[in-house]
Amino acid sequence: MNKRSLFLLLWLLSLTAWAADADQLLLAAAGLGQVQQVQALLAQGADANARNGAGRPALVLAAFNGNVRTLKALLAAGADVNAVDSAGNSALMEAAAFGHVEAVTLLLQAGADATLKNKSGMGAQQRAALGKYSEVTRLLEEASSAAEDDD
Repeated sequence: MNKRSLFLLLWLLSLTAWAADADQLLLAAAGLGQVQQVQALLAQGADANARNGAGRPALVLAAFNGNVRTLKALLAAGADVNAVDSAGNSALMEAAAFGHVEAVTLLLQAGADATLKNKSGMGAQQRAALGKYSEVTRLLEEASSAAEDDD
């Protein structure tokens, strides 16, 4: 192997390592609601659809904590609004389960599917009702009705 080939190989390996590190940093920042760091990492090429070791997408992590500004940044960077984790939970389901009204509203406006069900057969509306989050339950009922009317 000549020097040029070796250099190219090392350079490609370093890019791959950077991408993995950037994605992991993005996941941590998304979960913590550090919107400026999320924006900076996205600008540097981190994947808006990155997943952690448990299969949870960055958007689901942000929704779990109700980080609306972080959700906006990820959605603007192309995050899949209906991506699910290994248990089948979407960002909308996580936001609903914890009563994050603003996050639920944003996700619905971004096109989140209010009729999705996780592997346990529960959807966002059922998870909100379980937590007794009446405003979120009402929003999701309206969204589900609108989706049924469209069919």
